[in-house]
Amino acid sequence: MGPSTPETPEQRNLFASTVHGLEHITAAELTELGCRVVSVQKRQVLLTAPELCSADRPRTVDDLLIQIAQTVDPGPTKADLQRLRPLLDAADLKPAKSDFERGDPVLTVSASMIGRRTYNRHDLEDVIGSFLSERLGARFASRSGGNRPPVGAAEWRAVLSPEGLLLGYRGRRPPLHRRAWKTASIPGTLHPPVAAATARLAGIETGMTVLDPCCGAGTILVEARGLAPSSDFIGSDLNAEALAAAARNAQHLTGIAFTKSNAARLPMPTGSIDRIVTNPAWGRQVATVQRFPALLAAWRRVIAADGRLVCLVPPELLRDFETERSAWNLVERHQLSLSGQHPVIALAEPKRR
Repeated sequence: MGPSTPETPEQRNLFASTVHGLEHITAAELTELGCRVVSVQKRQVLLTAPELCSADRPRTVDDLLIQIAQTVDPGPTKADLQRLRPLLDAADLKPAKSDFERGDPVLTVSASMIGRRTYNRHDLEDVIGSFLSERLGARFASRSGGNRPPVGAAEWRAVLSPEGLLLGYRGRRPPLHRRAWKTASIPGTLHPPVAAATARLAGIETGMTVLDPCCGAGTILVEARGLAPSSDFIGSDLNAEALAAAARNAQHLTGIAFTKSNAARLPMPTGSIDRIVTNPAWGRQVATVQRFPALLAAWRRVIAADGRLVCLVPPELLRDFETERSAWNLVERHQLSLSGQHPVIALAEPKRR
């Protein structure tokens, strides 16, 4: 490539971390933003792109980092970790160097691992941290022993799997899954990138009316409005605390209304809702009030003939879409790995009466 200009911005190797099960949804979003997807791995999407501006930050990722190094897997034993140092010697640290040329620079490393090994993530973090400390002339703040990194430390991210080691640099900004607007939370609140993925799957178009009948803290509705700001959004819940949290999180937005109502006895007119996007209570962090078949029946009444339902449910509830009495056609499913659970994003359309 020639010299970087506004018309031909410099391309960087990046990698996006995401929830397992969202990888291909994330890859599609990154492609829409003008990135070139290089490969899709478990929980990671590798890509090349100019540095994305804040307005173009992908919503379905946990984080987006500058890829500094990609090496082979050093091995499963603790002694194998020392092989990482020569493997990392060729790493180009220029994208991060300017952050360590003044003041008292401090760095920290956060690691995750896939596969059985005789060392833990803190062992991996310490080897990489000491290497970076020497190369950058910076102080390494280890997380081992439960230590919290100091405020302002530059963040590095390491992901080790049988496919190899990915080393990325975030810098001093927070990870992308931390939304500035989410100042209120309740038990069972949805991870924002997952909420964004459910909203994308709903295919919301301008002018539609979108309902979340179990809106909780409003996460799905706020993420959905970012996709279609000219649509109308309704959030309902029986829990007054949840509705207060939702109103607080959406206070900077127009076009979202909240109401207290039972998800199985909705006050909306028949056929008035174009899209239902929701995360009903699973009976784990939040107690179930109504059985799932009762919810599906109520949602079928208010959905338009060409409407669509997207909901996050435990796998065992998928059977309620597939019974002879079901008023829904289950057309798509995406199983996730989320907080030790394996829920499914189910996409369904109403059967014609």
